[in-house]
Amino acid sequence: MDWVMIVSVCKLFLILPSRSLKDKRRIVRSLIEKAASRFRISVSEVDSNDVPAAAVIGMASVSSESRHANNILDRAIEFIQAERPDIEMMDVERETLTGF
Repeated sequence: MDWVMIVSVCKLFLILPSRSLKDKRRIVRSLIEKAASRFRISVSEVDSNDVPAAAVIGMASVSSESRHANNILDRAIEFIQAERPDIEMMDVERETLTGF
């Protein structure tokens, strides 16, 4: 039997309404916890850790179907935008890996 694993990943480049690292960490931690819990995906801050007004968040979804993995990330991105409309999403980079 041939098993296929699809891994869909993305990086979100965000501009935050924070002036201090403490404010940033509160905002980012909340977003990460809510998205991970609601969509059952892996989420982490992956860059710009010491920049108070910016964050790069990485998310990953694993499925046996590409459409399903991408749909979950689409919904997680929409959730973040709806949850914090004061955050500006500058860019989103995406990639899907198949055939493991």
